[in-house]
Amino acid sequence: MNIALLSAVISFLSLDITIAFQVLISSPIFACPLLGWLLGDVRLGFELGFIFQLLWLGRIPAGAAIVPEGNIASMIATALVLFNSESGYPNTTLGIAFMEGIVVSYLGALLTIFYRKLNGRLLDFILFEVEHLHFRLIPVLEAVSMGIYLIMVFFLTYVVIEGSQQFLPSWIRSVGRLFEQQLIVVKPAILGIGLAFVFPLIREAFSKNMVK
Repeated sequence: MNIALLSAVISFLSLDITIAFQVLISSPIFACPLLGWLLGDVRLGFELGFIFQLLWLGRIPAGAAIVPEGNIASMIATALVLFNSESGYPNTTLGIAFMEGIVVSYLGALLTIFYRKLNGRLLDFILFEVEHLHFRLIPVLEAVSMGIYLIMVFFLTYVVIEGSQQFLPSWIRSVGRLFEQQLIVVKPAILGIGLAFVFPLIREAFSKNMVK
């Protein structure tokens, strides 16, 4: 699968985050195995989906909150790992892709801020149309809003993956030759961070059940 088509798939899945569907298909536990299937390694997709799901499970963009965009970051990091899965340095590949995913998650947060501001302006325009009883434009404006989000996520995904693939294979080889064995701790470290994030949620849930 070429990078443009993969970016289109990721941008479509990203609609589920807050805009459409709301069936959790954008969550790493579902999206990463799907990407693994598309890129020829479902097992690795499931593995990455599990560890990234733990990492971002407690980061929910509820209300007006702006949090790092973990779903898009997880999909991009998974794509980078899958594209470089035959490098011979799996620990190094995961470590570099994970760090890049963290950066992408904050770029995704900035994208969310921009999109919300844009939607605020579209909402003002919709309210103006409603006041003047022009209802036909409302579905069009909603479609425009969704289309803008798709384009923004597509552009972010394509630039990150295409740009990364220009230097990532050589970085992986260079770093892997020196530190592949030491980087065996990367996967347990990501799991540990994810469990540390999830633990407060589990404790809160058990506390509420005990009170009941």
